[in-house]
Amino acid sequence: MPATLWLVAITYLSVSSNVQLPKIELFSADKLAHAGAYAILGWLLAWGVWRSKGGIKSRELFLIFCIASLYGAMMEWVQGTFFPNRFFEYDDMLANAAGAFIAGISALPLLKIIYPGLNK
Repeated sequence: MPATLWLVAITYLSVSSNVQLPKIELFSADKLAHAGAYAILGWLLAWGVWRSKGGIKSRELFLIFCIASLYGAMMEWVQGTFFPNRFFEYDDMLANAAGAFIAGISALPLLKIIYPGLNK
């Protein structure tokens, strides 16, 4: 459920024309916000799998990375196609995927710290 709510929040922010961050290149506030949003999405998805199954496997983390990255690419396309004050940007897609990747490589160690009794 938390991952679903976060997905709704990302969708809203992606299609809202009144949410504009400054346009600067790599490591700008905008790109860090994209990476952070998709890292949180990945962590929440991993947490949901962990809680429902009592653990998480590497292939599930890879699937989470793929789902979050594809969703980020889709949201960029939606912004550029259907919302006049929003733009399609490849570097935003890269930042989204970077956040999903960070979640994928850090979720398992973080979950093992948070839930030390469930080390599957």
